[in-house]
Amino acid sequence: MRILREPRKRRRDDCTIDMNFVKRTMLCGWWVACAAASAAVPVPGGRVADFTLADQTGATHELYALSSKKAIVIMTVSNGCPIVRLAIPVMREIRDRYESREVEFLLLNPTLQDTRDAVMKEAAEFGFDMTILMDDKQTVGEAWGVNRTAEVFVIDPKTWMMVYHGPIDDRLNYETQRPVHHPYLTEALDAVLANKPVAVSSVVSPGCLINFPDRKHRY
Repeated sequence: MRILREPRKRRRDDCTIDMNFVKRTMLCGWWVACAAASAAVPVPGGRVADFTLADQTGATHELYALSSKKAIVIMTVSNGCPIVRLAIPVMREIRDRYESREVEFLLLNPTLQDTRDAVMKEAAEFGFDMTILMDDKQTVGEAWGVNRTAEVFVIDPKTWMMVYHGPIDDRLNYETQRPVHHPYLTEALDAVLANKPVAVSSVVSPGCLINFPDRKHRY
């Protein structure tokens, strides 16, 4: 099982960003500590425990109730993150390609500050068009070692093993967009659907830092 690491990015202590990239959607303060992506991501291969969370509408969802699916994709989000807003159209396009193949797509908001009403407003404004699980007690985020938004997790319901953790692809970073050379998510899904091992199971993912105040050790 190969684990791919992104090249280390230069730290931008002055917190200067390309405003064309963020499209004026958030303030510079959100980007403090975002530029140096952590190398210590949770390695897939562990079994995911069941959980039940309410979504942005108040309806509840149990993970293990999706046992009939061929794969489950969950991406972390938070309100105001430009990387999430740029990633959502790509996630929707992948969802539309794979839904007929019994792949479930969900979003996970593990932040403490985003209210259900605010999440629904953000989803409507930017066309999220997916169920957003509200992890408002951060239990799933803590268990999965979540650090940032736009982290994607792929779970195989046959074994409930996490088989991939990383970005959708290598298109987005903190300042620019670039051509896709590694479509990590679709490669992982194709492998799961073909009952094959996922070649690249873990990649450092860029995203806005999510605060976990009860976490003793920050990655």
